[in-house]
Amino acid sequence: MEGIDQILPRVVRKMGVSRQVRQARVEAAFKQACGDYLRDHVRVVAVQGGTLVVACAHPAIAHQLQMESVRMLEAVNLELEAKPLTRLRFMNES
Repeated sequence: MEGIDQILPRVVRKMGVSRQVRQARVEAAFKQACGDYLRDHVRVVAVQGGTLVVACAHPAIAHQLQMESVRMLEAVNLELEAKPLTRLRFMNES
């Protein structure tokens, strides 16, 4: 008998929501990796191929995240089963 972990991915794909599920998993993993202070000042905007697009409240936050981009991407990629994210792109929060 198949378990839910085998059945659910097929159902999600058939429903056409796998992109949204991936986006939600990326958002949750990114917020966890940011830590308590930065979490309130950043927001995942999109996942475009291998790029994670993040909006930052201030350029200094984007700079800090850029310096920690390898660690951030590794943390997010641990939660993904498919194509890993390889790049962070930043934009101003508006």
